[in-house]
Amino acid sequence: MHPSSFQDCGMPLPPEWPRERLDSWKEVASFFRREVRTVQLWEKREGLPVRRQHHSKLGSIYAYRRELEQWWIARSAMNSTYGKQASQELHAQRAEAPTSSPEPTAASYPRILALPFELVHTAADRIMQRQTMDRFIHSLRDELTAELARTQLHTIILPAKALPSPGTSSLSFMKTVAKEFSVDLFLSGTMRHSGNQIRVFVQLIDGSDLRCLWSDRFDCEQQGFLTSQSSLASRIISGIPQQTFHRTKPSPSEPSATHSLAEQACRIGLHFWNQRSRATLMKAIGYFKDALEIDPQCALAYAGMANSYVSMSYNHLLPARQAAVSAYEAVQTAIKLDRSSLTVRNALINVLTNCTWEWSKAEQECKQLVDSGLMNGRTIQLYSSLMGSQGRHEEAISLALHAHRLEPLAPPVNNQVSLAYFYGGDYESALSFIRRTVELEPQYIMGYAMLGRIESERGNWTDAMAAFNRAVEVSNHSLYSQALLAYAHAGSGDARRANEILNGLKSRSNDACFPAYDISAVHAILNQKEQALESLSRAYEVRDMKTIFIKQDPRFFNLRDTPGFQEIASSNYQM
Repeated sequence: MHPSSFQDCGMPLPPEWPRERLDSWKEVASFFRREVRTVQLWEKREGLPVRRQHHSKLGSIYAYRRELEQWWIARSAMNSTYGKQASQELHAQRAEAPTSSPEPTAASYPRILALPFELVHTAADRIMQRQTMDRFIHSLRDELTAELARTQLHTIILPAKALPSPGTSSLSFMKTVAKEFSVDLFLSGTMRHSGNQIRVFVQLIDGSDLRCLWSDRFDCEQQGFLTSQSSLASRIISGIPQQTFHRTKPSPSEPSATHSLAEQACRIGLHFWNQRSRATLMKAIGYFKDALEIDPQCALAYAGMANSYVSMSYNHLLPARQAAVSAYEAVQTAIKLDRSSLTVRNALINVLTNCTWEWSKAEQECKQLVDSGLMNGRTIQLYSSLMGSQGRHEEAISLALHAHRLEPLAPPVNNQVSLAYFYGGDYESALSFIRRTVELEPQYIMGYAMLGRIESERGNWTDAMAAFNRAVEVSNHSLYSQALLAYAHAGSGDARRANEILNGLKSRSNDACFPAYDISAVHAILNQKEQALESLSRAYEVRDMKTIFIKQDPRFFNLRDTPGFQEIASSNYQM
């Protein structure tokens, strides 16, 4: 229900809506980082959802952040030709100058999307049984997506929140998705179970007219989650008749069979890397290594390895200095193999920013890609993060919103918009986007970490602890998330509980992945300045990549005037 609907019915607004309200053209313009005239034209020409409240003589306008976000996302989807044009330019450039490792396009193969399967429960099912099978069928879709990526199909991967609930994939929804994402085929189905027996009915649907091209039934026993899911997914994909895919024969200019297999392994690796958890990052690295075994000259695999090492460092899953060296070596190899690849160039920017701390070189790479038009949402996201770390907040916000326009459904992009607003001091806007991030991907650890930090700065310590507790749960009790939780307890006034968590973490102080940076923030809020500076110094020495934001991080405001902090913040340790 929209806010106006509550008011029209004489009902009080939900408690969260007043904070969402913008009460003037100036505030609306500030929300978009545009001029007032621009947003007024948007209302007149493009239906910007601005409301008017009429008084006896004068009238005023107001709008709600959520409605503005929804309008922006819809507008972004309609105006996506910019990104498509850049993609076309990139392919045109590669056609003129072929490289040893072209990026996978799968242009001549059908585009397929696996929809959530419907689980048919019986009245006798207990709640625990239902929850167990719900998890099973959710994971089955991930396995199906991975299996599809091994074929020569172009697998479409959408965030969970962009898909309908199982069993609610209406014809109108499928038609819309088929049109917007150029889906050629849908894979859907239902599952029934009785004890350890599982029966799955699967359909392959034509995206153009929604005809059923093929259907079949598969039975299996639930002997173990991983084994059953993997085996069942493999049988389903193998059971689809090849002729239903309507594959076209590759032209002589397309990659060889060996190269194609390597690219498929890279696509699966990319799928798992985007999820950013401990298990999925390890899977991603495994698939990138598989790609290199198939084709040692695969630049995309080296770029994927570099990105995975950076992500593992950020999440304290690998010693930061070791991760930095490994990422640097991987991306340098990728550059030698194929510098024209956008994926490789993006990986280079990632490493220059977060590992070698060569920020001027990273900015130069960003500018070259943007000026040439050969960039995507990931490029702009990285550019925004770089600007934020340098304190150039207006540029960071503008770039983040640009990335969001190119890829509105990508959780990392939404997270970067929130991060840019956060370091720019606009916590309300940051909150709006981080909520969308966790809605898009409920298992996205960095989303809950960011949500908790925003609520901390807003003084909502109960909400902050709830977000950090969720991060602890999703990350399987990582040290990093526990440090964030200790910070929230300290901020709420519960110093005893904060110190309890700190003492537990310090027992792991010899751990090579010890989260010294976030632990220093706990010491800082407890006014333990000496311990805070000691932990910050350790974070810099081990090259914790979060330290590039030390000058912008509001958790260290009370340390900024101390000589020790200024010395650390002015340091730039080269690898």
